[in-house]
Amino acid sequence: MLNRSMKISTYNEYGKLKSVILGRPTGANWPTGDIFFDRMLQLSTYKKKLQKGPVSEEVIQEANDDLYRMKDLLQDHDVKVYRPEPLDYARTVTHAEHVTSGMHSYSARDLILTVGDMAIECPTPFVSRYREFEAYDVIKQEAMKDGCKWIAAPRARMEDKECLVRGAPAKIQLTERYPIFDAANILKFDDKLLYLKTSTANDAGAEWLQKVVGSAFEVIKWDDVYAHAHIDSTLISLKKDTIMINASRVKSAELLPKFLQGHRKIWVKDMAEGKFDKFPYASKWIGMNILSIDEDTVMIDPIQKNLIDELTQEKFKCIMVPLRQSRTLGGGHHCVTCDLERL
Repeated sequence: MLNRSMKISTYNEYGKLKSVILGRPTGANWPTGDIFFDRMLQLSTYKKKLQKGPVSEEVIQEANDDLYRMKDLLQDHDVKVYRPEPLDYARTVTHAEHVTSGMHSYSARDLILTVGDMAIECPTPFVSRYREFEAYDVIKQEAMKDGCKWIAAPRARMEDKECLVRGAPAKIQLTERYPIFDAANILKFDDKLLYLKTSTANDAGAEWLQKVVGSAFEVIKWDDVYAHAHIDSTLISLKKDTIMINASRVKSAELLPKFLQGHRKIWVKDMAEGKFDKFPYASKWIGMNILSIDEDTVMIDPIQKNLIDELTQEKFKCIMVPLRQSRTLGGGHHCVTCDLERL
């Protein structure tokens, strides 16, 4: 590991990456007792068959092997890598009226939002993921010792009435009693934070976040595009003036926020399916969930040959990093990392 103190400084998704948290699948589990998780399974065409309980050791081993390779490649590019501590996520989590088992810390970007010079523990709707914050305790202590800001958002009770299934087509509608959002609902565009309102993010979350970041950033809500979960399989920021768009969800440029409509656009029309264990947690679109090392270099799964060809034509250097269980565990290269410092 490179010898330098921790620094939090992130303003976009593509500046030269200097340090990062890389997730860990050890102890992964599909929770029993999480109301929000159960509602998500109910509404998904493929998640509803997910088998609850500990994830198989074969899946965990393969995912660990891939992340160790990714860690080595990140370090080869002068990126300092931090890892969450391993936890047993099959253990019980209690919160308000909830009694549930946990999930995993494979997708480090889901819960920790780094913006400017601060890290925010986000108010996720998944009570099953509350223990996951403990996996980052050592990183948090080092960050605070080195003078970084680290704050925690208030957590919703997530009672049954907090996440009702409504509408046609049916989707989860969060109440506005508490701020609720995952870090992965947000992309950074220098002084703008694009906040995708979905089943994992409500209006109260955007309002709370704006108060926390103050005048340094403008939180821009994006609604009625994709109802299910996170932003980074719908839109990816590759350069200051270049974005990559999931064409199956964003049907035209007019649906983009106004500040992005003038950007150069790479429209992704399809993805390689990828393998998964029994039943997937993520759709094939997790394949566009790529990580920028800098403005010209990205990490991508080698199975995405068409996208690699397109990015190569756009003069990007593609580093091939297999994530063989990305669909099983629900995280691509962007998901499994949380930027700490970008130049």
